[in-house]
Formats: sequence, C-alpha cells, structure tokens
Amino acid sequence: MIAYAVLFVLFAVTTGAQVYYLAGLYVCLLAAGAVGLDGWLHSRPEQLRGLMVGTAVSATLSAVIVLPLLPPSDVGWTYGISSNSGEMLGWPQLVGTVGRVWTGLPAGQRANAVIFAADYGESGAINELGRGAGLPTAVGAQNTDWWWGPGKTHAATVVAIAPGPDYAPDYAARLRHYFRHVRVAATLADPDGVHNIEWGGHVYVCTDPRRPWGEMWPELRTYA
Repeated sequence: MIAYAVLFVLFAVTTGAQVYYLAGLYVCLLAAGAVGLDGWLHSRPEQLRGLMVGTAVSATLSAVIVLPLLPPSDVGWTYGISSNSGEMLGWPQLVGTVGRVWTGLPAGQRANAVIFAADYGESGAINELGRGAGLPTAVGAQNTDWWWGPGKTHAATVVAIAPGPDYAPDYAARLRHYFRHVRVAATLADPDGVHNIEWGGHVYVCTDPRRPWGEMWPELRTYA
C-alpha cells in the first residue's frame, strides 16, 4: 500500500496526472483488500447484502463511465470524469476529413507526401480506420509512435493533424519553424459536440520544408 501511494504521487507529478499507468498494481491492491474484506465479513456476515448492493451500484456506474455503453451523443457528461470515454469519438469523421485533404492533393504531390499526427490517438485513428479509405500509414511523434520513424525521409509535403488549442496551442507556429508554407486545410470537430482533444484542431498542409523531413524528425518527438 505504501509503495502504491508513493508511486501514485510520483506518477501524478511526473506524467501529467496519468496515474492509470499504475493499473498493473491494482491486482496487488485487490488481493490485499480481499484479505481484509474476508475478515470483516466473517465478523459481520449481516453486511454481505449491503456490500453486494454497493458493489453492483459501483460497477454499474463505472461501466457507464469507462465502457462504450452509451450512445456518442450522451457521453459528454462522462468525459469530465474519464476523458478516455470520449477520445475515440469522431474518429470516422476525422479520418474522412483527412481523407478529403489527402485526395485533394495532386497525385504527383501525394507520391512524395506523408500524413503526420501530433497525437497518438490521431495516428491510431488513421492507421485503424483509414486502411479501407486508401490512406497511407500515418507517422506520429508522440511517445513510442516516434520510434516507427518519419516514413518518407525526403517528403516534400506533410499533411499534419493537430489537436485543439487546449492541447497543442499555436501548433501552426511550430510547423512554420520547419516549413515555409503552412496552410489550414480543415478544422476538426466532434459531430456529437464532445469537446475532446481534437475539438478545434486543424489539418495542415505543409510544403517547402526548410530541411529534409528525416532531419527534422528527432526534434518533433514529444511525450505525454
């Protein structure tokens, strides 16, 4: 218990409050709690019914918040409790938007272009849902996505997907540090109105790189 408490504080301070990284330790906590609960129930068997009711209520509420049980239009209230519930909302629309930008490029330009995602969720959306839409594999610089590399190291055009300003403020300025021409090709929004990280983000078309794309790659790596 002490080890978990120390790690909880450490992860809360160093990982942006992403304490769910400690989920692997829940097994130990559950096992320790089960021993204490067994002793408590042995001395108070009349409390079993109340425990079962409380467990059922807690499990039901947690399932509604964490699992994809609600329709997308009703998920908004859960997003403030668990943001994971809304991170995949709007992915089909995201892929469709990126697809229109991609196919809007001349064929010759697409031949030497890559799709770049600033957030790993966006690259996951493109790589999972974009396969049937004719989109190439997206590259991403966040966390372990970066290790898969920049794709075409001499790409002359980069179609960049960036989250909204709350998560990636002034991302266009960052892109202009690497490209002479950066234009907004599309704006992202969730059709169900949930303000997840993509809300207010943009798809950019970046051309005329200041250096080869492969040389920029080490500088684009981010952690979150």
